[in-house]
Amino acid sequence: MTSLVNYELSESVATIALDDGKVNVLGPTMQTAINEALDRAEKDDAKAVVLAGNQRVFSGGFDLSVFQSGDPQAALAMLAGGFELSVRCLTFPKPVIMAATGPAIAMGSFLLLSGDHRVGAPKSRCQAIEVAIGMTIPISAIEIMRMRLTPAAFHRATAMASTFVGAEAIAAGWLDEIVDADKVLARAQEVATEAAATLHAGAHVATKLKARESGLAAIRAGIDGLPTELAAG
Repeated sequence: MTSLVNYELSESVATIALDDGKVNVLGPTMQTAINEALDRAEKDDAKAVVLAGNQRVFSGGFDLSVFQSGDPQAALAMLAGGFELSVRCLTFPKPVIMAATGPAIAMGSFLLLSGDHRVGAPKSRCQAIEVAIGMTIPISAIEIMRMRLTPAAFHRATAMASTFVGAEAIAAGWLDEIVDADKVLARAQEVATEAAATLHAGAHVATKLKARESGLAAIRAGIDGLPTELAAG
């Protein structure tokens, strides 16, 4: 793994903390680092995983410099890699707990939605910012939001780039609970420890795969259709 993520295994819970020293952009290198950390968690037979940000942010989303590079294949690969990472979290064989230590923006918000339980702080801002910056939201991202958000919040999030904070983020479906900012990681680890001790791993993954079957199929169709979607502009 690279230094972009910190990995720690404690009492059967693997904590993967993103920290690029800035806003944890989900570019190709960060995606690889997270996947390698998840590989390690599986190899270590972790009973649950916590995915956290740094003290500033959970993740600010995709690396905009890749989009601005003029290399369409690089942009396609980054998009596909991000949505594949969401699918991996949504289908991971053990519980995945997200610790929104700060804002979750664009792809960062879609990754947040891909956890089994999401812990945030009072000011953990959740936003699909794309339409506010002149980008059309990819189908895969839309389907992730459709799967996890309430219908009203889904339409506000996609069409209006609405920001969700605090109790509104919980009501909308972005977060499951809110604690003081300095307790987000500890609370996520507490939830993960409880899940590791009380859930039957086989039943957990089989049930969430059934529950998410239609949503996962829609996300996968979006990934497969990315080349056509991007070509259409």
